[in-house]
Amino acid sequence: MTPDATLRALFEAEKLDDARFSPAFLAQVPASKIAQILSQLQQSYGALQGITPDGDGYRLRFEGADIPARIALDQEGCIAGLWFGAPVPSGSIEEHAAAITGLPGAVSLLVLEDGRPLISHNADAALAVGSAAKLAILKALSLAVRNGEKQWSDVVELRPEWKSLPSGTLQDWPDGTPLTLGSLAHVMISISDNTATDALIRLVGREAVEAVSPRNSPFLTTRELFTLKTREHAALRLEWAGADEAARRLILERIANMPLPSAQALAPEPTYKAAEWFFSAQELCTLLEETSDLPSGSINPGPVDPGQWQHFSYKGGSETGVLNLSSRVVGADGIARCVVATWNHPSALDENSLLLPYRGILTALAGRSQ
Repeated sequence: MTPDATLRALFEAEKLDDARFSPAFLAQVPASKIAQILSQLQQSYGALQGITPDGDGYRLRFEGADIPARIALDQEGCIAGLWFGAPVPSGSIEEHAAAITGLPGAVSLLVLEDGRPLISHNADAALAVGSAAKLAILKALSLAVRNGEKQWSDVVELRPEWKSLPSGTLQDWPDGTPLTLGSLAHVMISISDNTATDALIRLVGREAVEAVSPRNSPFLTTRELFTLKTREHAALRLEWAGADEAARRLILERIANMPLPSAQALAPEPTYKAAEWFFSAQELCTLLEETSDLPSGSINPGPVDPGQWQHFSYKGGSETGVLNLSSRVVGADGIARCVVATWNHPSALDENSLLLPYRGILTALAGRSQ
């Protein structure tokens, strides 16, 4: 049987036979587990309606979603490898937008096509966006390069005072490691490296980032943000929340020499209302547009399917109670489209409640770009 016929047979079988799978595969995953996965897919998304080639794999079309899949057969035609990707809900842009705007809490959504809004919901509301704020730092750095103040190839040595908590890896690298500004920008955006973020804020200058985003003055480093978010500094966090810009700068002077807190010291409850970075969906679309010529945003696609687009830029952000997804994509028609969704709620979020309809919007837009 061909690979696609084998895939179809899996969904049509009343009971999976071990003989369909290679011994090496069954040693890793029992057939009963595969049967459970197949059942869950059909319960969640309806009956399988078709299978089409998609790159090095296939796209499974169910009643309620498309799901990417890959399958490998051995010389005997037995399944030696099987993978299912993240589902992309089917439906119109408006249907997916309604699923997002109907989420509890504070939600903003902006879908731009060639600069014109297709969907706009609270697009000017400044919500907590987590690491999507790093787009402002990338913009400030790009301006410094454009003005001749910096070069992407400039080399700096990693300093201990720049080191922050993950996400990222640079916090584990030896002090003094030489790094270019370009490489710092790449890891800041692609893996949301917090140490690279703080390094660039220090190197470009806090005031340069604040010029890009005046609302967030003083613009917090990630290390400062983590310090404010500890259990120990609950009172200081409340003081920060109620302070004006001048008073906040004094608070930053007070915490400047405090040691980096551990991840275990952070408050478990949502603290984004007191201390975070706040951007509107419109502002993030503008930042994506202004940095779209830089390669940093095109390394990690996040929820974007690169196969559907000629070019993409992506940055997201999250913490407890906060989730942001921000993408700029260019289709075969050469038209740029931006999709920014932000969700704030004072409890832990089910990320798929935003992620799945967000992917659905991108897929629907890709269909428009053909």
